[in-house]
Amino acid sequence: MTKEVIDLRSALELLESIPGQMVHTDVEVDPSAELAGVYRYVGAGGTVARPTKTGPAMTFENVKGHPGAKVVIGLLASRKRVGYLLNSKPEKLGFMMRDAVKNAIAPVVVDKAKAQCQEVVHLATDEGFDIRKLIPAPTNTPEDAGPYVTLGMCYASDVETGESDVTIHRLCLQSKDEISMFFTPGARHLGAFREKAEALGKPLPISISIGVDPAIEIASCFEPPTTPLGFNELSIAGAIRGKAVELAPCVTIDENCIANAEYVIEGELLVGARVREDQNSNTGKAMPEFPGYTGP
Repeated sequence: MTKEVIDLRSALELLESIPGQMVHTDVEVDPSAELAGVYRYVGAGGTVARPTKTGPAMTFENVKGHPGAKVVIGLLASRKRVGYLLNSKPEKLGFMMRDAVKNAIAPVVVDKAKAQCQEVVHLATDEGFDIRKLIPAPTNTPEDAGPYVTLGMCYASDVETGESDVTIHRLCLQSKDEISMFFTPGARHLGAFREKAEALGKPLPISISIGVDPAIEIASCFEPPTTPLGFNELSIAGAIRGKAVELAPCVTIDENCIANAEYVIEGELLVGARVREDQNSNTGKAMPEFPGYTGP
């Protein structure tokens, strides 16, 4: 591919140039259950016997309650599409990932002037602030605990060593200024950072970058022992692209974020704070898992 992918926008431009890889709709869609339901038929052919069909990625350009915002879904839903986005043959993706780990390129911090993600800033202290109105997070099924961000790049650092890493966690919007973050039992990278900070009685600053280069989304899924604790997985994305991922200092916390993200949420993981994900909906469920079931 001749088109260089450096962020989400250039990734979408690349897919636009390839027949059958991207579709759009400007018909208003409700982010609560309807959006995911529409894409279920566009992207996977509906409820069919496996293997499901492989459809295009889709951009919803008219999301109810979120004027001016867009939601992209299905970006990484096929190995072939990931191959296009990472400039690799689909059957060679695993080899490319292996090589990227061996040839990691550490991220760099750039001046705030280059932080495209900070062109518009909303503060929790602003009158009328409500994260639920700012982020068009879908509620995928009527049983979901609430609206979820499912591809937020969560970035934090070890409070003692300063080592940083990025991982994906499911994030449920709970109130105007509160998000719950699910940690799988067992110390993953950010889980270890959180446990250490909490043991010291310290909140953990964290940035959540949404809408980034797909190489970052793929790289963030690595786990020990391939990438041991202290290994910043943004360096894998750097190796995939052949240049360092650019970070920028956050506005309100002592942490960095991905400089060209479409959205960045800044906050802290509070000491001892635990909530039920479904505290607002009382569905007794979380959200659908990738095999298709919905668990408690």
